[in-house]
Amino acid sequence: MKRVLALLGIVTVLTACSPAAPTPPAASPSPALSLPPDQPGPGDHRLAIVHAGVKRDYTLHAPPGYQPGQTLPLVLVLHGRPGTSAGAAGQSGMSPLADRAGFLVAYPQGAGGSWDPGTAGDPASGDIGFIAALVDHLVSTWHADRKRVHVAGFSAGAAFSYRLARELPGRFAAIAPVSGRMDNVAAWTASLGAANPVSVVTFQGGQDILSPAWSTTNQSWREAAGCAEPVVTPIAGARGKAERRVSGCANGGEHVVYAIPAMAHEWPNSREHPVDASSLIAEFFARHSLP
Repeated sequence: MKRVLALLGIVTVLTACSPAAPTPPAASPSPALSLPPDQPGPGDHRLAIVHAGVKRDYTLHAPPGYQPGQTLPLVLVLHGRPGTSAGAAGQSGMSPLADRAGFLVAYPQGAGGSWDPGTAGDPASGDIGFIAALVDHLVSTWHADRKRVHVAGFSAGAAFSYRLARELPGRFAAIAPVSGRMDNVAAWTASLGAANPVSVVTFQGGQDILSPAWSTTNQSWREAAGCAEPVVTPIAGARGKAERRVSGCANGGEHVVYAIPAMAHEWPNSREHPVDASSLIAEFFARHSLP
């Protein structure tokens, strides 16, 4: 019991990233304590770290042939609310894609099945600090490539991916919000700037209960990132119609929207929709890295 209490008493120390920082912070030993100690290798690993005195669970999947010390891109997949890391793995199907493309994928677990968005402007608050500590841990222990860290999320996890991109500038090369809106936070009206060249690919359904928020979410991000008017390409197939809207942005990123008129609050797949989100996300992430 004393050993457990001692472990839970360890507090992760997170240095906040300055919005003005021109480059991502250099990799450094993780401030988080791993429970149990990591044993890097291929396959699925049920792991945990202690952050801010609390044990936080996650699952990590490494592709076949992964060797300790090998540097690979990292994708984090965030579940919706209420949700689980196992649910995110099943819904996204990202692990099989990781096996084919050769990247690490982590499925963090939100406390109580949800994400604590923290306080705007405080990158150490809420689950922002947890995700930052987890990324640092995976960079130092699993040798994830700090310039190729990406986040995908569904619903509340999608909203949280927008928040991570804002609160941790220079940490993520790209995010993929699926069926999720961006929070309306006054502190986020400032330009993203060249210090935060994060790219976005998002999937939005016309029948989603959140659909009234799509226009504001997209316009707000384009204004913050300095994006041009989108170039629209129709998509038609046996599973219906969609539009791909692509904008180049002054911050160095890209903003891509897949608008699917017949889709509700879902993670689209090729069995039911004209686009397959997971394969498109993997392709998008592969094209984007931090400078």
